[in-house]
Amino acid sequence: MSEVLQKRLLLVAAAWNMLGGASALFDPTQHFAQLYAGSLMLSDPLQLFFYRCTWINVVAWGVAYFLAAMQPASRTVVFVAGGAGKVVYFAACLALFLSGIGKNALLATGVMDLLLAASFFLAVLLRRPAEPA
Repeated sequence: MSEVLQKRLLLVAAAWNMLGGASALFDPTQHFAQLYAGSLMLSDPLQLFFYRCTWINVVAWGVAYFLAAMQPASRTVVFVAGGAGKVVYFAACLALFLSGIGKNALLATGVMDLLLAASFFLAVLLRRPAEPA
């Protein structure tokens, strides 16, 4: 996979994570209404803490994808770690969807992450020999 295509892929992933994370943090009520049949009690400090930490982590991964887009030498590790995380996120989305708690929109976000994960792994497999590992 070419350097330009890798960079674009990482920029798409960065935008996906940062926009998703920011929207969840800025409007939790809308986030839950779109993706889940249930809701959290964000008045509970523990639930609020874990909710915020989850989405702060998503935004942080978006920053990591952006930085890897700018620094080709770091891409392989970011592709592998980020891809693994996206596969696990898909599995969690699928489980919630199958349980009836997750809505179609949640499954769609999981599928998008699975597609990004597949692209990440493909980028590693198709890495040109001249590129640093």
